[in-house]
Amino acid sequence: MTELITENIDIPVRSDNIILKGSIYFRLNTPSKAPFIINLPGFMHHRGNFLVKFFSERFADAGYYVLSYDYRGHGETQKQTGSRLDQMITQIFSDIHVVIDWIIQNQSNRLLENKIALFGRSLGGAIILSHGFIDERAKILIALSTRYDYRTIPERYQNIEEEIREDIMRKISPNNFLKKNSLNNDRILIAHCKDDNQIPFKNLYQIKENLGLNDYNVIEFDTGGHTFSGHREEIFKYALEFLKKL
Repeated sequence: MTELITENIDIPVRSDNIILKGSIYFRLNTPSKAPFIINLPGFMHHRGNFLVKFFSERFADAGYYVLSYDYRGHGETQKQTGSRLDQMITQIFSDIHVVIDWIIQNQSNRLLENKIALFGRSLGGAIILSHGFIDERAKILIALSTRYDYRTIPERYQNIEEEIREDIMRKISPNNFLKKNSLNNDRILIAHCKDDNQIPFKNLYQIKENLGLNDYNVIEFDTGGHTFSGHREEIFKYALEFLKKL
């Protein structure tokens, strides 16, 4: 195995005058041009989180460039934005468009044929199945442990007036973005564990129905919780096989 290289990067969000802090992972023997995978962390996690690094390194081993970044209010980016997530949650979701823009504009020497995939868990999965879903430049979407509707956790936004709260829910809940499409089965893979104690397992079936996914595109585990404990290598293998569609 050749050396893993971690290249720290700055992704400017010019509209808000901030920089999203990120890293690109690859190996010395990674092809000069290869697909990019954006690895999106879960809530309150950042690019240095164990699970994020686990999958970033696995995908880099497989010959991909892997980009992971710290959301607003998370990791190194928090130094610029502060930690009031209730004031920036909609931008956390929509920043994925900025990141995709940055790859296309600044990594054209590495990006193979505009092949970009999104991979993420929990909050990362929700970003993928909302703003990632509507961004056609993201060719493959792999979402793990994803919440279908953020209205199911209103206590997090109970101090926000109703009109503003409803606007936030509309901008971040996957059920407001997902549509049936004949191409969904070539583009989307989802997974969930039945014993997930943070996001109800039924969300998996709600997403499957809304997208019209085949059984092949839906991975279920009886155990593993919210972090797929004991099944991470399996998830990686499923994802790697699905990425062949790029």
